[in-house]
Amino acid sequence: MLTKLTLAAMAGLFLQVEAVKQPPTAPPQKLNAILCQTEAQAIALAAAKSAGKTEPIAINLVNKASAGEVCGRYIGYAVVDSEKTTSHKGTLFMLASLRFVEDGKLAWTTSWVAPFQGAKLERRT
Repeated sequence: MLTKLTLAAMAGLFLQVEAVKQPPTAPPQKLNAILCQTEAQAIALAAAKSAGKTEPIAINLVNKASAGEVCGRYIGYAVVDSEKTTSHKGTLFMLASLRFVEDGKLAWTTSWVAPFQGAKLERRT
């Protein structure tokens, strides 16, 4: 009996993983945006922009910190692979991963949502 329950639980987990692996069903969209190679780089870029840095300066700061060109402006067709909201140093960011139609590569973009303090959302002034 225990073996059957264990197998059923494992099958349920594997089926969930397989469902996540399925390709997105949304149609590709034309994209002209700043994209980064990782979530952390995308958050660093959005944080620099929300701190008042201009777009080129923010890109340059992230690329220098990564010792390579990891963020830049991309134009092409992509599908949104996943979206999520994450907190980084008291600030909320909306992260999205985009999968390019041409080569299937994954890139990240993010935007600043709102800073918060404690358990409540409060705008800093």
